[in-house]
Amino acid sequence: MFSVLWRFRATLAPHRRELTVGGLLVLAGAGLALALPWPLKIVVDHLLQDRPFGPLSGGVLLGACIAAMCGLAALGALTTYLAERALAGVGERMLADLRTATFAHLQRLSLDYHQTQRVGDLGNRLTNDVNTIQSLLVAVLSVLLPNATLLVGILVISVLIDPFFALLSVLVVPPLYLVLVRYRRIIKSWAATARREEGRVASHASEVLSAIRLVKSHSGEGRSERRFRSFSDARLAAGLQRVDFAARLPAAVDVIVHTGRAVVLLVGTLRVLDGSMELGLLLVFLAYNEKLYQPVKQLAKLQTTISKGQAGADRVLEVLAVEAAVRDAPHARPLHHLRGHVALRGVTFGYDPDRPVLHDVTLTAQPGQLIALAGPTGAGKSTVGGLIPRLYDVQSGTVTLDGHDVRDLTLDSVRDQVSLVPQDAVLMSGTILDNIAFGAPHATREQLVEAAKAAYVDEFVDRLPDGYDTEVHERGGSLSGGQRQRIAIARALVRDTPVVILDEPTSGLDAVSEALVMKGLERLTAGRTVIVVAHRLSTLRRADRIYVIDRGRVVDAGTHAELAARPGVFRDMNLLLSYQATATRPSPRPRLKAAG
Repeated sequence: MFSVLWRFRATLAPHRRELTVGGLLVLAGAGLALALPWPLKIVVDHLLQDRPFGPLSGGVLLGACIAAMCGLAALGALTTYLAERALAGVGERMLADLRTATFAHLQRLSLDYHQTQRVGDLGNRLTNDVNTIQSLLVAVLSVLLPNATLLVGILVISVLIDPFFALLSVLVVPPLYLVLVRYRRIIKSWAATARREEGRVASHASEVLSAIRLVKSHSGEGRSERRFRSFSDARLAAGLQRVDFAARLPAAVDVIVHTGRAVVLLVGTLRVLDGSMELGLLLVFLAYNEKLYQPVKQLAKLQTTISKGQAGADRVLEVLAVEAAVRDAPHARPLHHLRGHVALRGVTFGYDPDRPVLHDVTLTAQPGQLIALAGPTGAGKSTVGGLIPRLYDVQSGTVTLDGHDVRDLTLDSVRDQVSLVPQDAVLMSGTILDNIAFGAPHATREQLVEAAKAAYVDEFVDRLPDGYDTEVHERGGSLSGGQRQRIAIARALVRDTPVVILDEPTSGLDAVSEALVMKGLERLTAGRTVIVVAHRLSTLRRADRIYVIDRGRVVDAGTHAELAARPGVFRDMNLLLSYQATATRPSPRPRLKAAG
């Protein structure tokens, strides 16, 4: 438990004052609890035996003892309330800090990490696992810490009063410790398994619900449900095992504790009968004995919470321990006023370093040029586009902006000057205007609307009930592909960056949507350095230079006319594109001759 606190010490550090106040209140509460049995001793040993207690006797002594007991109980309740509120408040605040820190860390991790993780599992770590840590912290700070303080106080006072009786009281501690250690390991193991299976359940649910159109169109509900049930059953089995052992532990603890109390009562009664101990002192020891075992019993009851918290802490710390593969170098400096000269020189890169996707790629784009990347599907064209804003780092070679290696520049300054319009435009929850402003949060409404009009977003926004303030469904499911793509273009326009990367922005669009998107792209690319992954003849013909990529290598380069004239990958591809364009062109209607 305390190792978990130590591992999260950096998150607890800002709350030192609240922890200190809570700790002092815990000490005060322990002192009041230790004093509570002593008025009872005075009543039994003095009042009932008609022995004065200093100047007090009779009804005055009884009233003083009753007042003392009530006062100690009231003060104890108040300090317990204040201590628990302070310490549990620290747990809540730390939970908020930890969740925010984990989310921020996840955002900053490189794409190669996210591509190997399940989104649902990461979401589960961010919510449920962090919640289990908070439950653990509250249990430790507001339950176990006060009881542990009380335990130490009882042992100290017991040893000072009667060392033999104190030793007798703690004889049950070794067997209790062995039982707790054994069961804690078992419960933690099953809790970790349960947390892992919960991640699989959440991941599968997230995957299916995000692709519900595909599931329904392929009648996959039954298959998805069966798979979900298998994951859920695995989670259930682990949960039932954890519950079984968690239920056994308190029962075992109760047997040991009550056996110890019976031994203390037996020995104490014999000592009272032979006159070696006062009855009031026995009652004090019995009260202390009850409080002595209370922390152990609390620990047994909290084993499930603690084990789940430790398992959740391991999963959260596993994420926090991952370092971003792409991050600012110690000497990184910001890049200001980019002109737009882009170059890749001898670049080799692979998502798995042992399996390169690009091999010794060299290409350049001068400021204001339109550069097209052409080639077969899977050749590595989109990968080139991801290296320029440094979504990934190359294994060898260099990517430069205006002659500066991007690894020597700060990530924010590079990405602030490069806009990426992907093949499948992703929209966030919020309004249409919110999505346009995503890359330029300080833009005015007038600037956002101007960019939207330039991208022909107004062509469909005017038909929506709330115009630009219409809420977009998750991932933009309520809009067509062409509409989402025009919003993505407006988002890039309002950023007004000198370099624009287009990754097949018209792929999969119908002729009308493509025409509107292309008009928006013409305005986006005007006067900027543009690198476009293209399969459209119209785009390839407009390019100042085309680089042909095949199997991760640049196999040819030139203008459209030059490449179409010489044998190679591009001419074959160009002939196919020309044939497709001719085949899809609508045939003219036959003209009817007038009758008579």
